[in-house]
Order: sequence, then structure tokens, then C-alpha cells
Amino acid sequence: MHPLKGTLLTPDQVDQVKRAFIYRWTKDNPKRESVWRNISGPPTIPLISDEQWLAEHAFWFTSGGKLSQKHNHCEPEYMADDPARTGN
Repeated sequence: MHPLKGTLLTPDQVDQVKRAFIYRWTKDNPKRESVWRNISGPPTIPLISDEQWLAEHAFWFTSGGKLSQKHNHCEPEYMADDPARTGN
């Protein structure tokens, strides 16, 4: 099992990632305000789009296309194999 770049996810996989990663700091995340409600003061990191966040990360999926339950984190996108380079 290897992490899959966010730019290579199917629409279903994107939906799985967005439902699982509710703490992502993006302007497109409808749950952001409710999950970060207890933070006082203005944000210190600028908000990015979900599209940029996905492009910057890689996610663990099973061979059946489901988000891995063994991995509760994502990786920087450069940690994922590049299918064009590896032939996968």
C-alpha cells in the first residue's frame, strides 16, 4: 500500500477524504468553523482552497479504493509514488 497523490484521486476518493479530514484548514471546508470554534484570535495561517490542499497531500487507500483505516493521517504529496515514473 502506498499513498496516492491528491491530484490523482477519483471523485469518490475526494469525497471520502473530505469527509474524513474535517480539520483541514481550507476556505472550502464547511466544517472548519465548527471544528475550530475554540480557537481564540485570528488565524495565523492563511486559508487555502480544497483543491490546493488536495494537490499538496497524498492519502492512503486500500486496493479496493477505500480510504485506509490503518492510516489516520495524510502525507506531503512528494511522499507518494509518481505513476508516470514507476509505471503503476
